[in-house]
Order: sequence, then structure tokens, then C-alpha cells
Amino acid sequence: MKLFLDIDGVMVHANPHKQVELEDDGFYKFNNKAVDVLNSVDLTGIELVLSTSHRFRYNIKQWKHIFHTRGIEFDSVSIIKMEVHHKHSRKYEIEKWITDHHIDFNNIVIIDDDKSLNGLPEHLKRRLILTDPYTGLTSSKELKKLLEEKTL
Repeated sequence: MKLFLDIDGVMVHANPHKQVELEDDGFYKFNNKAVDVLNSVDLTGIELVLSTSHRFRYNIKQWKHIFHTRGIEFDSVSIIKMEVHHKHSRKYEIEKWITDHHIDFNNIVIIDDDKSLNGLPEHLKRRLILTDPYTGLTSSKELKKLLEEKTL
């Protein structure tokens, strides 16, 4: 299972009128509710694929440490290795990654606040949790449902 994860608007708020707190490592402090939501499911065997625009700020080892220090453990962490470019929407980046890696769409979950993802084909859109950027990831219900669908 691959879990595509954005940071801004998912793990931290994206309210331009409110400052995001930083941790001692210099990166954002994750919203406690978002951490609780991810930890409410069994993350064993799930590969975290960072789709965030921050994905090139750190190497994989550093990303694992960032998630670990915030109380979230993934077996595997990777990034979408496509250069962040204003011509490429998040929709394009994720679709291309799925196609290039020949991933069964039933094996993915996308958590993001990017509205371009509303344009995903229906079979991928059903695997999307589109968050409110001002609050981020706040409910585990949808995530649990998508992960359970794969195990049925």
C-alpha cells in the first residue's frame, strides 16, 4: 500500500493568517489531530510517498527522523522524484508516479488539500482524502475505510 501525503494543509494548517509552529529540528510541528489520525490505523506495510512541495528539503533518512520524532512510524518512505514545477499540478505528479510505477490504484491512498486532485479520474478520486487546508487531516473515518477496502 502506498500513501501519498502532503504536509501543508494536511499535517499542518495552511492558514496564511496563522503562523505554523516549528519543532527543534527546524521543520513544522505537526497538528496533534493529524498525528492521531495517522496513528489510529495500522501503518505496517504502508509506504509513505511524500507528494508535498517540501519533499526535496530533506533526504529519506531525515524524513524518517522527522516523522519518528513526531510520533509517526512508516516502514518505508519515498518521494515523488519529479521536480516541483509550476507547470505540473499535484494531480499530474501523482498520476504520473502511479503510471510510471505500475501501481494498482486499489493499493493507494492520497491525502492532500490540493484542489487539482478533484480532476483525478474517478477510480483514483475514490482513493483521495481531500482535506480542508485550514484544519488539515482531522478525521480517521475515511482513512480507515480506504485501508479496509484494500484488505477485503
